[in-house]
Amino acid sequence: MSKFFEYYKTTEYKLFDKTFNLTNITLRYKFRQNLSRNLYNFYDYTLQDGERLDQLADMYYGDSKYVWVIILANDMIDPQFEIPRPYNEFRKYVINKYGTWDNVVNGTHHYERVSIYKDTDTKVADLNPPIIISEDQYNSLLPQERKEVKNLEYEENLNENKRNIKLLDSGQLSLIIELVESVFE
Repeated sequence: MSKFFEYYKTTEYKLFDKTFNLTNITLRYKFRQNLSRNLYNFYDYTLQDGERLDQLADMYYGDSKYVWVIILANDMIDPQFEIPRPYNEFRKYVINKYGTWDNVVNGTHHYERVSIYKDTDTKVADLNPPIIISEDQYNSLLPQERKEVKNLEYEENLNENKRNIKLLDSGQLSLIIELVESVFE
């Protein structure tokens, strides 16, 4: 990752009458539109529990310094929070957020309307995504039309959705390095 930031410009930052020359990390680079639109340049990958992006870069690109390629390919702003938490860290996080494990497991995060019915016997459609509704609306629906989402289910879904990422085809790596170098020159 450090090699990536060597291409960034620096900027002066004043704090308490001192001036610091810092890397301007507010710059963002996006892949060329034609490269990102070509699905053959990318592969789907599912991160395993506890797998880190630098480990994946080492395994897939042959060096952990190319972790920035994975970050750019997935348009991540803050990779620390945009990858799934390992189970032990996830458990600590949700307990801290909801107070107790009992609140995590038994607390209701929200209610959803999951189906629309023409009448009480014939289902017309499943809503995807479901509509989030109030508790009063939830209570007025038929059991088949509603779903109570517990805190644990909600948080697990958020965490699991972070597992699916894109990997740039390793054959495109040299092209991306050239593009990034040219942008920051």
